[in-house]
Amino acid sequence: MRFSPASVTWIVLAVLGAAAPLPAAAAGEPETVVRRLGDDLFMAGADLQVAESVPGDAVAAGGRITTSGTVHGDEVAAGGQVELAANVDGGLYAAGGRVRLDGKVARNARVGGGDVRVGPEADVRGGLTIGGGQVEIDGRVGKYLQVAAGSTRIDGHVGGDADVASGELNVGPGAVIDGALTYYGPKPATVAPGAQIKGGIRYVERKHWSYGGHRGMRPGFGVGAWVWLIGWMIVGSLLLALWPGFVRSVSDLVLGRTWMALLVGFVVLICVPVAIVLSLVTIVGIPLALFVLLLYLALFPLGYLATAAAIADRLLARLRGGAAILTQQRILMLLGVLLALFVLTRIPVLGGIVQFVVILTGIGALVMAAASRQRTA
Repeated sequence: MRFSPASVTWIVLAVLGAAAPLPAAAAGEPETVVRRLGDDLFMAGADLQVAESVPGDAVAAGGRITTSGTVHGDEVAAGGQVELAANVDGGLYAAGGRVRLDGKVARNARVGGGDVRVGPEADVRGGLTIGGGQVEIDGRVGKYLQVAAGSTRIDGHVGGDADVASGELNVGPGAVIDGALTYYGPKPATVAPGAQIKGGIRYVERKHWSYGGHRGMRPGFGVGAWVWLIGWMIVGSLLLALWPGFVRSVSDLVLGRTWMALLVGFVVLICVPVAIVLSLVTIVGIPLALFVLLLYLALFPLGYLATAAAIADRLLARLRGGAAILTQQRILMLLGVLLALFVLTRIPVLGGIVQFVVILTGIGALVMAAASRQRTA
């Protein structure tokens, strides 16, 4: 079973909600959490609208996200439906079920989603990388375009080369590609009269092409894998920004009681499925079993993030030599650790062992931290 970045984000928020108290919300209304750290803005909620000017970075995760105004740093967004109309002075990183880009981006943009559209008003001055199911590009890309998708349509302006791997490619009459177009797919691209491809077209046949990478690319390093990595970076950043205390307590358990956390994680791994099966025997226990199953599945990615955060805290503590550590520094170190683990866990055999230990240790620490908070409450 796989989750989209949006659904994973909401599972994370639901699980942590039981362990970390949140501000009161009106009955029946989803909770919206907003945290400002210096010039940076962090938000999580069901329906998020970012209309004001943000002096630094803007990070948002939720069901529906709408941005406008100006973001003077980088913009990061993950949600079910993401509509990006803000002008971004830095880079853009977005993932979701449906993603639409209509704003201006001064640097590079990385986008992943089931349905991705770059509107006619969009202007990415750097490079644009997209991974998705259905991709439509009507706007302007300044330097280069990279796409991996089920189907792709290009009817905008690309200032450099375009590399596309897709089940099908349609180039519209309004398309202008100043460089070369390289296409990987099962059949040649459909190019409408009037399209301008100044560097020519290079077609590489891929009869059994599938979303995730080209032939010769190492397994696990395709565009899809990188999109998922970006999604976990977003979730990890939000957890540290919105609930730093709880994340710190989990990290302390991972570092201070590693073997106990590993043991508890192993017990949870084995015993919870048995309890779920036993609950399914009775009609009354079915709803509880399904809810526990959802939390059980969420524990795997949460455990991975928890151990990564603990490793990041240990490295940062050594680098700082006892000096005060800011939340922004914890976030940056976590992103670096996630990237390192992403590469390490793709090593044959060794990578699987590392990933298994990392997940079990994090699961155990999460369960121990939640139990400790419950006893305190």
